[in-house]
Amino acid sequence: MWGNKLTDMGKTALLAAARCKVFLELDDPLYGQTNLSAGQAVVTGMMRAVLFDWLSEVHNSGSAPAALNGESDPQEMLFRTFSHVDAYLSKQAVHRSELQLTGVACTLAAAIVQGKEDAEDSAELASWLAFVTDGACTEQEVRNRARDVHKALGFRLHQPTAYTFLRRYLRKTGWTEESFSLANYLIELSAIDPDFRAYRPQTIAAAAAVLSRQYLSQGISVQHVPGWKARLLRCARVDLKSELAPCAAAMARMHALEHGHRSKFVNVKYEWARLHMVAKIAPNSPPDAESFVTYLSEDRAA
Repeated sequence: MWGNKLTDMGKTALLAAARCKVFLELDDPLYGQTNLSAGQAVVTGMMRAVLFDWLSEVHNSGSAPAALNGESDPQEMLFRTFSHVDAYLSKQAVHRSELQLTGVACTLAAAIVQGKEDAEDSAELASWLAFVTDGACTEQEVRNRARDVHKALGFRLHQPTAYTFLRRYLRKTGWTEESFSLANYLIELSAIDPDFRAYRPQTIAAAAAVLSRQYLSQGISVQHVPGWKARLLRCARVDLKSELAPCAAAMARMHALEHGHRSKFVNVKYEWARLHMVAKIAPNSPPDAESFVTYLSEDRAA
């Protein structure tokens, strides 16, 4: 629904009546110039990266309560949490000592947005989220900060993420379980890397869709869909030369740099058998942006 000039009253009515997920807002790239600096009190890019990687580990914990672990699509919950954190940090100055609190509060906020509004489930999740911080915050602090997040973000809580767009594009261009895991790995790496804040979520998703089709020789099967390149460009509506190609080149470089770094949970996570061990695959030599322009422009019926 983004792009439509709806009043706040109209948006509220739409959310109340909707029987499916509704996305009301879509920010421009760099909308959330997150308060990242070298100052003593605010959040740096490295801190954000550590937080996001830790949140991924929290979301994948086997001890998580049903309100989190029972979610039908855990990856959507994770990316909503990432989105809420960045949006909140773009509006509020958060002291580094409260960064972990903000992260778990955004998880609680994401759960509530996705329909987990049962008081008992919400209380159980808030309690567990406080527990995983190892005493850094209390259950009440988590609940209070989640309320702050809801108040600060409003309808921006209902934004599509890179994961939202990835699923859409892969339905158009074809996918296999292996290529879906690889594409998810790439967008999760991108979510953690603050440099990718410069790209729109549509662009990141499209870049991952392209790269996930380039590992056939390494065992990542693909579904043959005639004209998939043209389909992707038409569906994503991103500029090939100024957006998609530079993002795909940056993503390929990042993938190569991250290979084998097991100090990050995301790299361990995607070594799991159920995610087809895509993090163990040796990355291709990263092409430059012009190579992606040529590749996506030629033989679009391929």
